[in-house]
Amino acid sequence: MEKIDYLINYLLQENRKVNITENFSNNVDEEYKKKLWRSLCNVRQAKPISQEYLKIEKEYLKEELNKKRITKVEDIKPISIKVEAETLENKDKICLWKGDITTLEIDSIVNAANSQGLGCFIPCHNCIDNQINTFAGINLRIECNKIMKEKEYFLKTGEAFVTKGYNLPAKYIIHTVGPIVQDKVNKKERKELEDCYINSLKLAIKKGIKTIAFPCISTGEYKFPKEEACMIAILAVERFLKDYNKYFDKIVFNVYSEEDYKIYERNIRKS
Repeated sequence: MEKIDYLINYLLQENRKVNITENFSNNVDEEYKKKLWRSLCNVRQAKPISQEYLKIEKEYLKEELNKKRITKVEDIKPISIKVEAETLENKDKICLWKGDITTLEIDSIVNAANSQGLGCFIPCHNCIDNQINTFAGINLRIECNKIMKEKEYFLKTGEAFVTKGYNLPAKYIIHTVGPIVQDKVNKKERKELEDCYINSLKLAIKKGIKTIAFPCISTGEYKFPKEEACMIAILAVERFLKDYNKYFDKIVFNVYSEEDYKIYERNIRKS
């Protein structure tokens, strides 16, 4: 518990606006401390931090990761083995996997980012952007800030940029912004969602990334209908691989719920 106490103390000293009414050091509830640390990380601005903090953070996140089940991309079977998908040309490279994307050992994962590109600032929010930024560590937001400063802190919908994976098992993180659906999905939003996949894959080729995992972009907070988003994702990847098949070993569609798994399984069969 000493490591997380150090991390919390450091962030509290740095951010005097946060008022903790109880003495957290005397609180033996580990989950309470984890949520407090995560919240402090989530609200922290993208500013420099000490090497000592980064060292302790790396040790702590490694310990936490070791408590989880790490999945290696080599162990994920392609859909040619798991799902009947006779019409897909790239069924030996496309995979469907249900699990926590922050525990996936792979060349790159894709983050469903927001247009500011700095990660989710809502304490302990359950979005994938928050989870990736939390478990990658403080350095991720700092790197994102350097990139987004050049873009004047606005990432267009469908565009993408790449960072290191830091404390995640993934080597890289590709960040892309999906469309926000207000009412019914229109042609522009369909094209923007397709661009998220295409631009991420183009970026992967430039970085020499051979294996990549996509979450269900825009289907959560951004309210893109799941069935349609799934079909757009599958067809976008399939079309892209017709010309760029040789650059990739595996492309993983990552889902977290059983509902999403069944949606992908069903649409893979229909594709």
